[in-house]
Amino acid sequence: MEPMTIVVAEKASLASLLRSLRGEIVDARPAYPEILHVEIRDFDGDLWLLATQDAEWSPADPAALVGQTIEGSEIDEKTGELRCHLASGAVFAVQPAEQEAPDDPCNWELITPGGVALEYGPGTRWQISDANAPAVGRNLH
Repeated sequence: MEPMTIVVAEKASLASLLRSLRGEIVDARPAYPEILHVEIRDFDGDLWLLATQDAEWSPADPAALVGQTIEGSEIDEKTGELRCHLASGAVFAVQPAEQEAPDDPCNWELITPGGVALEYGPGTRWQISDANAPAVGRNLH
């Protein structure tokens, strides 16, 4: 396994972003090709955006996520799976696909209301940056 590569934006960390990812899923819809767009309204009323690319997700039907509340999130360091624990006791999971080429796009991207972007993948690489800055893989939204 490759070591994690990290680029950190000012005052943001992987742990702090995942701790802050809490709120109601207000929209979840598939996009072409095999992309999932999820919108989460946090407890302050602000909108977070999550998009997958080159990843599997469960539950398979995005409509089942709408109205659910995320209570906590974590990343499995071995598999790169993002797990969002829902108030219902269920888990919304995003499993990255195997890396096929060095220039594969990120597997998923989370954009905070404050404009911080967390990109995960390919492989075990993750990066935190300014969502408004041009970046490789920032074509999910």
